[in-house]
Amino acid sequence: MARSLSIAAYLASRGSADQPTRLLAYPARPEGVVIWARCTHADQLTAIETLGRKVTVDGDPITIIATLREWTHANGGRAMQEPRNKETIREFIDHWKPTLGIWVRGDLDPLLMDEMRAAKMHSILVDANGDGLEQVTGGWVPGAMRSLLSQFEAILALDKNAANRLTRAGASQEAIIVSGAMEDCPPPLPCDEDERQALAKAIGTRPTWLAAAAHLAELNDLSRAHLQASRRAHRLLFIMIPRNKNDATAFAETMREQGFYVTLRSEEPEPTELTQVYVIDTDDDLGLWYRISPITFIGGTLRGGGCRDPFEATALGSAVLYGPLVAPFQRHAARLNAASASRLIRSSGDLGSIIEILLAVDKTAELAHAAWDVTSRGATVSNRIADYIRLRLEELGH
Repeated sequence: MARSLSIAAYLASRGSADQPTRLLAYPARPEGVVIWARCTHADQLTAIETLGRKVTVDGDPITIIATLREWTHANGGRAMQEPRNKETIREFIDHWKPTLGIWVRGDLDPLLMDEMRAAKMHSILVDANGDGLEQVTGGWVPGAMRSLLSQFEAILALDKNAANRLTRAGASQEAIIVSGAMEDCPPPLPCDEDERQALAKAIGTRPTWLAAAAHLAELNDLSRAHLQASRRAHRLLFIMIPRNKNDATAFAETMREQGFYVTLRSEEPEPTELTQVYVIDTDDDLGLWYRISPITFIGGTLRGGGCRDPFEATALGSAVLYGPLVAPFQRHAARLNAASASRLIRSSGDLGSIIEILLAVDKTAELAHAAWDVTSRGATVSNRIADYIRLRLEELGH
């Protein structure tokens, strides 16, 4: 594809901005096909990792290398820093020799795309939502967006509105596929099945709720909530998993002071009929407790300090509730909220009331089913993209 005049003008205008940027040393290139996934935000990495597992199920090895524009050391094990100038872009392409490029959402960079075009890389745009179509990275040039969008062999839009915006911006209607969002749910957390069965037998039909990775700052909120909910369900079991295992003793002592019969997991491998609060002070996988409890409160979302991904719990059938502080999983929480697949706790005083409501089995099942629908739709999209990639690679002789 020839470079458009508008793109050429834009690249010329960047001039001295393209100064060398030192990148981290690259590891050895893996055998087989390499695909370059260009991400703009760290919260897109899970979807790319999921896609990577799907395209490498069988056959020749396929490796997806992710880069981030705003890279930090916290992302070091999952992505590399995006090359920013001609020299480092060419060095990146020469080292990895990617066959296909995947752009996630947008933030199209003419310099990067021009070098990919020059290297004869094939590119697709996924999770395209139409945002940022009025400008391109580094500045705006009339006609540039149309030229950039024409470089993609396929554009997978989130919905019809996004598809319409992309068409108005200059994308070919033949290239656009309305697919929805990719699956960005992490793999199901593991558990020991023998332990799960033993715990399920010990708990029996008792109503149960879980606080996953709870913070000390939330302890009083959780205590009040359990006290309120216990008045409605006298056999209610509360499983508490402190974010820091060293806080387990403080959790247990505080709950005992509130009058609850408390058992530590290290002292009793299973809760007894008398146990009202079961504090986990061992190294059990969270996946075990998500499978055990039909209701999960995501710790850290009321008072801050970080939290677990709510998709971890919903993927295992547990209905989730959380406070407003869900960073860095705002997108996951927003998708659940939009589908009425979770319960948002706007203040700590509401936690007990919401637990009471969810003690009704039909309410819990309704949330869990809606959440499953959210994640399963994403799985269908990721499967579709994986099929497209495998077919395209086959057409290209790989």
